[in-house]
Amino acid sequence: MNCQHKDCPQVQEHLALAADLAVKRVFAVLGVDIDVPKDVENFRQILRFSDTMRKATTRGSVALIGMLFTAIITYTIGKFLP
Repeated sequence: MNCQHKDCPQVQEHLALAADLAVKRVFAVLGVDIDVPKDVENFRQILRFSDTMRKATTRGSVALIGMLFTAIITYTIGKFLP
């Protein structure tokens, strides 16, 4: 039986295999073998660490801006007060 409708079981099977292969290739480009649980877990840890660093950088930038603003205000007030 040769069917071409997307609901056909044969078509569904081919689509699933194509999706699996695409996912494997994308992760392979990133250096992760998705068939090896340790590789996947290492990749997850790297992503978590990257997110943590991004958040810390954002907080650090806000703190630096606040510190500079405070320094400018303090300097400006200091110039006008005896």
